[in-house]
Amino acid sequence: MLSKLSSFLRSKCNLQSNTASWRISLALGSGIFLLLFLLQPFGISQYRGNTFLMCTGFCILAVSVQRICAALFFNRYVQRRITITNGYVLLYSVAIELMMAVSMTVYAAYFFQIPLSWHLFYIFFYWTFLIWILITGVCTLINYNQMLSNRLEEMLRKTTAEQEGICITLHNQNLRGADLTLPINDLLYIESQKNNVCVCYIKDGKVTKTELRSTLAALKTELPYDNIFQCHRSFLVNINNISSAKGNSNGYQLHLSNCKDSIPVSRTFVPELRAFLG
Repeated sequence: MLSKLSSFLRSKCNLQSNTASWRISLALGSGIFLLLFLLQPFGISQYRGNTFLMCTGFCILAVSVQRICAALFFNRYVQRRITITNGYVLLYSVAIELMMAVSMTVYAAYFFQIPLSWHLFYIFFYWTFLIWILITGVCTLINYNQMLSNRLEEMLRKTTAEQEGICITLHNQNLRGADLTLPINDLLYIESQKNNVCVCYIKDGKVTKTELRSTLAALKTELPYDNIFQCHRSFLVNINNISSAKGNSNGYQLHLSNCKDSIPVSRTFVPELRAFLG
């Protein structure tokens, strides 16, 4: 357990650009503004001054603190192209949370003319922590899906060009049936259907489906190509033809070029898909 944690903290953070982005800054500031202005906690409803102006001050303070921390923690690393680890990003998150809680405590004490206290600090630490976790989580998920799509696009261009002209033959175990031969780049996916499989591919520019008497395991053996990927117990998919992938650690939905069908990636195969994409 400790060795896995240590390995994770020392490994490269693939989402480092997300942590210091303007998207995070603006979302954080907007979240704090909406929380204070709409819900008016901490006795803000009793404030007799300009509530909008006061809440805007909290918003500007949150954005400023986040941008200052991002500059202090990441500018030197980016300029020198030093690898940023997960542990370093975690340290950054702790630092920004403490600085934000301290600055907001001082701001609130000044604005409401109340004495500084640990109780006041705890209140702002608690709420800014919840907002920070929520917004960072949402933005990280969006950023991860974008990164996955970019890697897919890069990999597809490479493998599609390498396999140009390669044809594959899928054997029909029905003695009266015919084998199916097609260019590998035209194969979209293969779906298991009881004792048969349904092969979906491009023929003459149109999506075509053909049933063969075979099993998914048998066809997988006949296709020794890395891009023919088993993403589900019932599906083999040609990664060359994936146009987008959306989802999380619980599973993905793959969308294919020129095809309306979406292909599921079950939770079991998510680690293999991530490893395949690097």
